[in-house]
Amino acid sequence: MRINFDGSVPSDNPFPGNPVWAMGLRNSQGLTLGRNGKLYASDHGPINDDEVNLIQKGGNYGWPDVAGYCDTATEADYCTQHAVIEPLIAWTPTIATAGLEYYTNLTIPEWENSLLLATMKGRSLRVLHLNEAGKKGESEDIYLQKTLGRIRDIAIGHEGEIYLST
Repeated sequence: MRINFDGSVPSDNPFPGNPVWAMGLRNSQGLTLGRNGKLYASDHGPINDDEVNLIQKGGNYGWPDVAGYCDTATEADYCTQHAVIEPLIAWTPTIATAGLEYYTNLTIPEWENSLLLATMKGRSLRVLHLNEAGKKGESEDIYLQKTLGRIRDIAIGHEGEIYLST
């Protein structure tokens, strides 16, 4: 949902008079702005296909008819009929995606243009390296797995330092 500071609905929202910005998301946990204003969200569900999505104005991400990719016959049918946007990445078994941040600092240069994802069930910090356009995940690194317990949130300091909340 997208609203103005006073609670009113922005006039350029995709559905006039409606605060909905995008639909078909299950249980969004993290939301972050990336390069060129791209909006990313982490999303998890009860059984399978935890996701990270590139959120688009008016986009449909399929829930409850689609979990993760359009990879079953029923999901593929629904996706075709409703122009569902598939996630950048999805995990089965689930990892319980949580906090999400976009890393731009050069303190850790190999993480530039990456999403940093906290996971609860996965008990890890994941670095999702994006392509140059920020529209596709290219690789994933896993850090601190089963070291700190369930990681709920993540923040990036002004000097590029990483803060985790358990």
